[in-house]
Amino acid sequence: MRIHLISIGDELLIGQTVNTNAAWMGQELTMEGWVVSGTEVIADKPKDIVDALDRGLASADAVLITGGLGPTKDDVTKHVLASYFDTPLVMHESIAEAIEAWFNSRNVPFLEVNRLQAMLPEACTVLPNPLGTASGMWFERDGKVVVSMPGVPYEMEGLMTQEVLPRLRGHFELPTTLYETVVTAGIGESSLAALVASWEDGLPAKGVSLAYLPSPGQVKMRLGVHGPASDRAKLEVLIASETATLLELIEPHVVGRGNIDIAGAVLQLLESQGQSVSTAESCTGGTVAQMLTAVPGASASYLGSVVAYDNLVKQEVLGVPASALETQGAVSEAVVRAMAEGVRQRLGTTWGVATSGVAGPSGGTEDKPVGMVWMAVAGPHGSKAWVHRFGSQRARIVQRASRRILTHLHQEVKNQGASALEE
Repeated sequence: MRIHLISIGDELLIGQTVNTNAAWMGQELTMEGWVVSGTEVIADKPKDIVDALDRGLASADAVLITGGLGPTKDDVTKHVLASYFDTPLVMHESIAEAIEAWFNSRNVPFLEVNRLQAMLPEACTVLPNPLGTASGMWFERDGKVVVSMPGVPYEMEGLMTQEVLPRLRGHFELPTTLYETVVTAGIGESSLAALVASWEDGLPAKGVSLAYLPSPGQVKMRLGVHGPASDRAKLEVLIASETATLLELIEPHVVGRGNIDIAGAVLQLLESQGQSVSTAESCTGGTVAQMLTAVPGASASYLGSVVAYDNLVKQEVLGVPASALETQGAVSEAVVRAMAEGVRQRLGTTWGVATSGVAGPSGGTEDKPVGMVWMAVAGPHGSKAWVHRFGSQRARIVQRASRRILTHLHQEVKNQGASALEE
């Protein structure tokens, strides 16, 4: 079953707004078993919308549209859809009342232009949107489906979850598609491929696909199987077996399963062991802290951070010896070890991590070039330090360094746990 995505909005075309909708929808639809046959971004122009609809319906079983449902004159989607499906716009009083209540609850004036958002194509099935004022619309023609949703991401996601995906499941009989994702960190895509080469060569014959999904400091490996709905039990056994084999082959590099990232994996591991962590950051400027606190429930294991950008802060807040800074410099093993131990002691956590490096674009020397980052993990049995080179692009250096220190932390916590079990 194929599905086509259309995103409407001049702001998307000129780069003013990033089109996150298509990425989210593609992921959710793929997990449901759909094949996303195409995605396109078009302007808020009637002819462009009609042409995109024609292309989508020619190649797919369903077309999902986001954007162009606002109250202003440049939002023309519902008018184009009414014309396309040869149906008039009619007022839905219950929706108009819901929109008015939405404005009143926020103490915002309710204008006539807002009321007109309740004028919707007569032939559509209206999809209620409790998160906003633009309703979704569901059309059917010749066995195919067209759905229009607002472009505001959280409104679209709400409609997809509550209305669109359940309706698609009921309208179409989908084959069974199953995925398992293994998340790795601290190893590159090519190195992973070398570890699993022989096993990977045998996957096509079994009807199993393997995709590598790399990002800085992290690679996700996604296994997939596909077949008739009647074969679901057999496919579940197959993908479970192949996932178990993959985990055995790359075990030292695995940090989690599914959509978890390294920050989530670290926090999950710490919570399972009743442990905590704090962070001391220089060159990463709080990015490690941000990654951790972005995870729901982070407070169970993450206590806080010191962004020690200046050497005086390293000394007076974290207790880094002035002699280490004077003789070895801020970007050094001695300093990051002292930072990690200092934040661990001052915040009373099981673990402390620290970063200090040259993020650039200036400030590098022959001994300490741009991209060099020292990092350390301090724990119950002492500290360890590592030095890495992360290229020359400031943003990428910060991102890769932040993920790498969390990867080191994950490994140290896991190793300690394994040692405790052996004892």
